[in-house]
Parts: sequence; structure tokens; C-alpha cells
Amino acid sequence: MVTKRIFENKKHVFWQAFLLTAFFFLSGIVLGIYIEQSRADDLNVAFYNSESSLYDSFALTGNVIQNLGVSCEDIEETIIGFADKIYEEARQLEKFDSSNKLTDSVKAIHGKYDLLRTLLWMNTIDLKERCEIDTVVYLYVYDTQDLSLKSKQIVWSRILGDMKAEKGNEFLLIPIAVDQDITSLDFLIKKYDIKEFPAVIINEENVFYEHEAAEELEKYLE
Repeated sequence: MVTKRIFENKKHVFWQAFLLTAFFFLSGIVLGIYIEQSRADDLNVAFYNSESSLYDSFALTGNVIQNLGVSCEDIEETIIGFADKIYEEARQLEKFDSSNKLTDSVKAIHGKYDLLRTLLWMNTIDLKERCEIDTVVYLYVYDTQDLSLKSKQIVWSRILGDMKAEKGNEFLLIPIAVDQDITSLDFLIKKYDIKEFPAVIINEENVFYEHEAAEELEKYLE
């Protein structure tokens, strides 16, 4: 009788432990999903704000505003300000990459940012017909498992980061992932005859595939 009672007590303990473990496991999953969704929501809000800023910059550089006498200095200040804004937001996305917390929703947001940066590049190319604006476009592969390619891109990011820290608002730094199925970007890549990635394009004239020191790259800015 005593043995039976001990056996039943062990069964109760087992089921209690099992239910408690299941509860914490499911709670962890739900909490993780909630946190990831909250992060994605925050990034979505940032993206929509950036999207509005881009359309605002298009309005500033459009024909209607042009006829009102907006100076190249004002245009350059607005464009560079927007480019710096989405550059910082891109660095925020990189934190998700480094912490292995990247979800499909965050990947989709990254793709939308790459489209914004492509539109910015295209708009800047048009602006260069009447204003002097220096651009440094960094084309890289976003979704890759190639360790050597990742290492090369990390070095490029540091070089360009140092260059931006040194020159500040003197040029536009536009990083764009090339593997996001952006048709307009594909046409630009073809137009400027970009053969491999990563690649750095300075003012649509000089293309670099191998690492150069920031000081060397700065020589190609106008």
C-alpha cells in the first residue's frame, strides 16, 4: 500500500514537472514571437518615415520646386541628410544580423530599404546634371553563407565607415544589397558594367572591387 502511494506521488511530481516545463517552453516561444514582432513593427515605422522623407526630397528636387529657385546647396543638404538617416537605420538592421535574430519580416523590411536607396541613387544621378554631388555607392551581397565574401564585405564596411566619419556630409554613402530582386538596380548595375560584388562606385565613374584605404578613395571625390 505504501509502495503504491509512493508510486502515485512520483507520477504526480512527474506530471507537475512536465506541465511546468511545457508552460515555460510555450511562454518562451510566445514571448520571443512578441519581441520579434515588436522589433519588426518598430522597423516598419522607421521605414515608413524614411519613405516619406524620400518623397519629400523628390518634391524638393522636382521641376515644380526647381522653378522656385531652390539652390544646389539646399538640395545637397536635404539629400545627404536623408542618405545619412537611412544609413543609420541600415546599421540598426545589421544588429539583427549579428545577433542572429533576423526574421522574414525584417528581411522584407531590409529589401524595402534597398529599394529606397536605389531610388535615392537614381535621383542623385539625375541631379548631377545641374548640381555637383559626390556619391559613393556600395553594392554588396546580403544573404550569403560564403565566409570569405562576408569577411571581404566587413572590411569594406569598415573602410567606408572610416571614410564617412572623416568626410561627413561631403559625400553621399549609399549601401545597397544586390540580391533583393530590384529590377531598377539590375539596370543600373548593367549600365555601369559592374562585374562582381562587393563593389564600390564613386561618382558613377570609378569602380573598385579590391580594398583600398579610405585616403585613396577620397582622391576620387570631386
